[in-house]
Order: sequence, then structure tokens, then C-alpha cells
Amino acid sequence: MEKFTVTVLVAIALLMFSCKGKSVGDDGVESQNEQEWTDSPENTDQTESTTEATVDISELKAYQYSWSENDKMPPLVIVIDDFGQSSGQLLEDFAALPREIAFAILPDLPHSQTSARLADKTSHEVLIHVPMQPVDNSANPGKRYIKSGMEQAEIADLLQEFYAQMPNAIAANNHMGSAATADYATMNYVLQELDELGLFFLDSATTGKSAVPAAALKLGQKTAKRDIFLDVPDNSDATLIGKIQSLGKYKGRNEPVVIITHCHTRDKLIALQKFIAQISDMGIELIPPSKMYKKLASPA
Repeated sequence: MEKFTVTVLVAIALLMFSCKGKSVGDDGVESQNEQEWTDSPENTDQTESTTEATVDISELKAYQYSWSENDKMPPLVIVIDDFGQSSGQLLEDFAALPREIAFAILPDLPHSQTSARLADKTSHEVLIHVPMQPVDNSANPGKRYIKSGMEQAEIADLLQEFYAQMPNAIAANNHMGSAATADYATMNYVLQELDELGLFFLDSATTGKSAVPAAALKLGQKTAKRDIFLDVPDNSDATLIGKIQSLGKYKGRNEPVVIITHCHTRDKLIALQKFIAQISDMGIELIPPSKMYKKLASPA
């Protein structure tokens, strides 16, 4: 009875919230809150294995979502950021997720190449999670990262070195980068070099001032942009309900919906498993980034 009462209260709260015209998963709100998403890896010694079959999604299913059968829902793309810091059972369990889900791997970390090899072995596509300069100088993007004002040759060398660590990568996205991605010259160089490497760019959208669209248009390149951070502000069922409810606003859109989450803890894995189980139950298609890229319209 207590569980039922909590579920009903959550549902009522979300319904009241949605009536105000903004959902928990509104990308404008998330972009503002995620100006400096740190992506800091957290150490965890949790070793127990958790599979989708054992995940309880009753709290999510208790909420009745409203969907119109006449509106087409675009497919979803899910990218998990920040691989490379740890290995072991948690990494293995992330690798057991559906193969459509992509791994965004930070370079220069102890298990960057281990993560890339495991992703390849389990048929997960890989993105280079490129460290980039944030606006907040107190945030630490890593020892080597792309800064605004860097020379083109320096950017090219750094991206080539990152790519050498994970040559199975099919794309790249930014780690932090609210300063670097807002700089047109910097992103022009980044996109040029990624194109030389045969990679496309997925903008993690950590700033509302991104120069990526303008640079990509000038270069005639297709790029994608993150729509939702799944694990913001937390991994609770209430947050997941809000994110799922917010998917309705994308009905009729041609471009797939891009969702980013993170690999730091088992709680994040369980939340992602719940989300996948729910969207599968709702009949929403999940596709890998490479298939998304083919669906993107070429710049005019």
C-alpha cells in the first residue's frame, strides 16, 4: 500500500508539472543545468551482476503515459559517457546492454583501450569522448584536452592520438567543453580533423552557445546533438518518469532523439535498464549512432 501511494503521488506531481508547459526532461532546462557537467568517474567496488530480467520497473509501469497512435515517434539513440576509468564486473554488465547502445570512451585513462576492445567484442559502437575546455576553470577535463585558441595542427595531432587509442570509433562527442564548443574556430578545426579520420561529431550540448551547427554548415557536414541527459538530476524513478513523459514532444520529428547517460555507478546502470525496458514495452525503436547518422539531413 505504501509503494502504491508513493507511485500515485509521483504520477500526480508529474501531471501537475506537465500542465505548466515544461516537462522534467525539457532540453532547455537541462542545457542550463548542465553547463558544466563534470562527468567525474566515481570509484565503485560493487561487483554483483544485474541483468534486465531482475530489474523492477513496476514503479515506471504504474504511471499511465499518454501517446497518440497517429503521431510517429522517432527512434532513440543512447550514448553512455565516461568509459575508461574502471573495468571489472560493472563494465561487463554495461557491455551486456543491447548492442544498439554506444560507448563514449575517454582517452588517456587506465582502461580506455580495455573498454574499446570490450565494446568491439560485444558489438557496441564507440565514440571518442573528447575532453574539451569548460567555462568553469575549476572543472578538470583531464590532462590533455582541446582548448579554444589552439592551433589547427595541435588539435589535429591530439585527435589523431585519441583515435589511435580506439581505432574502432565511428564518431566523437565532447566531454565538458562549454568553452571549446562555443568557439567557432576551434570547432571548425575539430570537425575538419574528425572528417579526415572518417568520424562524425555528436554535440553533447553542454552550452546553449555551441558553434558546432554553424561550423558544420560551413563545412557541409552532418552532425547530431544531445537532446536529453537521462541521469540528471538523479537516477530516481520520478526522474525516469519525467524523461519518458518528455519524449512525447519529439513526436513527428524526423531526426532520432539522442539520449546521454553515464557509467559511473551501478545505480546509473539500473536506471538505464529500467528506461530501456520501458521504451521497449512502449514500442519505441532503439538504433545505434551510425544508423542515426544516415537519417540526418545533409546541410543545405
